[in-house]
Amino acid sequence: MNALSRTRHHRESSDFRRVATSLARTVRLLRQKKRWTVEAAAERFGVEPAYVRSIEAGRTNPSLAVLVSIASAFGLLPGELLLRNVRPSEARE
Repeated sequence: MNALSRTRHHRESSDFRRVATSLARTVRLLRQKKRWTVEAAAERFGVEPAYVRSIEAGRTNPSLAVLVSIASAFGLLPGELLLRNVRPSEARE
């Protein structure tokens, strides 16, 4: 199995989809709560507006650097951003 197929395998897992969906929902809800436009959020996150839209739609896999930037803009730690909508029973030890 080559590196690409291993990556694809992980992205197709239910764990990945659950976290990606949670992240998309969290970013969108927090942005709306702060009344930021996509453009304002993009500026705060240090990315392009199209990338914010992709994150909020769950169509992209943001890098660790981008996750840290997003969390910081919201005053959160990256782990809080990732686990915000995951029920405790779904979190693994």
